[in-house]
Amino acid sequence: MSETRITLRDVDDRIRELRAKYGFSSEDFTSNPECRNRVSDQDEFEWESCLVHAEILREQEEELHRRYLVHLKSAPSETADKSRAVLDLVA
Repeated sequence: MSETRITLRDVDDRIRELRAKYGFSSEDFTSNPECRNRVSDQDEFEWESCLVHAEILREQEEELHRRYLVHLKSAPSETADKSRAVLDLVA
């Protein structure tokens, strides 16, 4: 079995397709039994899976962004490094 990697964009695109196909939002799909009953079993499974995957991918993206920002804050700036080098040469 081969591994397939999908991006958040792929998942969001598929959710958009399902919303357009059935004419209601993901919120309606998850909370309104009438809407959910109009969805085929296969699409219901896929829609639920996409919603879970999207949430997980967004959380991972946010965590990566937080770590990136922490790294930027902790890394010395290039300007500060050059200023220190000039001061060291002058001294």
